[in-house]
Amino acid sequence: MRSGNMSSLKKITALLLVVLMIALTGCGGAKKDDGTTAEGTTEVDKTNAVAIVNDDIVKVDDFNIYFAMYETAYKQYYGDDILTQEFEGVKFADVLREYVLDMLVEDSLIHSYVLSTGFIVKDDIIQEKYTELKKMLDEDADTKAMYDTIGVTDAFLENQVRSSIIKDEFKKDVNTTIDADTTRLDALYASEPVQVSARHILVTDEATAKEVKAKLDAGEDFSELVTQYSTDTGSVGTGGDLGYFPRGVMAAEFENAAFSQPIGEIGEPVQTSFGYHIIKVEDRQTINQLIEAGEDEAVINDFKQQIKDGLYNEYYTKKVEALKAAATIETFIDKVTPKTEG
Repeated sequence: MRSGNMSSLKKITALLLVVLMIALTGCGGAKKDDGTTAEGTTEVDKTNAVAIVNDDIVKVDDFNIYFAMYETAYKQYYGDDILTQEFEGVKFADVLREYVLDMLVEDSLIHSYVLSTGFIVKDDIIQEKYTELKKMLDEDADTKAMYDTIGVTDAFLENQVRSSIIKDEFKKDVNTTIDADTTRLDALYASEPVQVSARHILVTDEATAKEVKAKLDAGEDFSELVTQYSTDTGSVGTGGDLGYFPRGVMAAEFENAAFSQPIGEIGEPVQTSFGYHIIKVEDRQTINQLIEAGEDEAVINDFKQQIKDGLYNEYYTKKVEALKAAATIETFIDKVTPKTEG
């Protein structure tokens, strides 16, 4: 019943995942290649730029490395022909190019913003994390060979380690903004359910599920039908009672139903990888209700953090959009878009 490892995708090497995570957490916001005119004004050399963010350059060379990383990952996941497949009339290669460019522009903005706050990346921290990454690389010959092929240099890796530290600092900045929005948080502590108590009957096929639901609608006893039909041996003895559970524990389809279904009602059958569930929600609790019930402080704090984590993407996006609105951004996607593709 509870969600497990259901991934059947092809394996991506551990190191590739590590560096892709670095890619997702900061491109480095390459600083401008300056040229100064006779009048003393600053000009930006756009020769090797796929984007100019304010006066910072996102280099074509860096873009090509990132694109190659993602290309390799997607091919390992979905097959060698993934880039030529079309989605709503657009080749995936073009979708990926736009995604990588947007990511690098965003990370350049974040890079400049964090450094403008006076944050300093300490060399010893960079070296420590870079050494860890190099050690992983030395232990993975296949990935090292792949990096050599796509042009990943030591300087590139070290710069990405530095940028990932900067992105971590930006994350702290976003979380500070969330913590400061006490009005929003207090409202969610009072209204957002953080755990649900439910009972269910699990059957293997839709026809049986509909049969059980019809009997429940006709007034038959839930517990008796659990005993008669349910294949969940762990809850049969308790009348299908699953007790209280938070988000992230049950299968997604089951969770969505349990956290939205009215208390006391029996919902329509819900399909998960385990079969078909007929769910009855017994109770839902907010953080404030748990506090009133005397729940342990550590548990309360975990639920509060869960709510804050749920707000992160919203506040992150809002902050990034504000940076974009205040920036001057030029992009040159044509520099990394082949004129023809096979």
